[in-house]
Amino acid sequence: MTNKIYNILRQSGRHVILSTLGQFRKPANSIHILNGHMSHRTKPDISYFENLMYKLSKEVTFIRIEDAVDMIMNGTSTNKPLVAFTFDDGFAECKDTICPVLEKYGVNGLFFINPNYVSGDDAYIGNFDSNIVMSPGKQPLRWNDLREMHKNGHLIGAHTMDHYMINDDDDEKLEYEIGECKKIIENEIGSLCEYFAFPYGRMEHANPMSIDIACKYYKYVFSQSDYKHYFSFNGRVINRRHFEPFWPISHVNYFLSFTKH
Repeated sequence: MTNKIYNILRQSGRHVILSTLGQFRKPANSIHILNGHMSHRTKPDISYFENLMYKLSKEVTFIRIEDAVDMIMNGTSTNKPLVAFTFDDGFAECKDTICPVLEKYGVNGLFFINPNYVSGDDAYIGNFDSNIVMSPGKQPLRWNDLREMHKNGHLIGAHTMDHYMINDDDDEKLEYEIGECKKIIENEIGSLCEYFAFPYGRMEHANPMSIDIACKYYKYVFSQSDYKHYFSFNGRVINRRHFEPFWPISHVNYFLSFTKH
């Protein structure tokens, strides 16, 4: 069996399982941070996120991302499911297909961006899309877009300069990818950058040294893993749960159904 066929079968099986189990699950009374990337893999359209948010709004309460972070850091309990949103990689469609929907529901998003992608030429963008984030055909948010989003109440966070996997021991490279990222965002946006999410997001994609460096520069550091727990790396990293706006509601409900600790 080829890897391609295996992946297709694996994805199909996962879809069936989540669709089935998700029909019987309800979001748990916890503070959930969902993390996405794009409105659709091949055909960006605001309707996907609008549809998902409408369905979710019947079952959860949406909150601003900074409020969610404060509650998690302070150990605040809740008697209802609360959901906040972040988005990685900084694709251009976020401005037109994600932000308006969040604003419609009175909340904001936290967008983690890679400065070299934001400023990249066609060659850099093509390589980034096809070989790094595996999303060919996307375009980046530019600095004017990000300044407008920030003006409208959204937060801009750091995701390394080049979507760099920080699980290595090259401290000079890590200082550049993690620290320089903060400096450039603050210069361009004109506001403090206090949030960092490490690329790829699983526990094995970072290490204690890289987390040390991240915590040196940023007030809050995020993963995209271990979603049943609020923290990883000994309480220094806040965990998010991956989703995408084009997923069926049953899939999202399944992952929101776990009480977090």
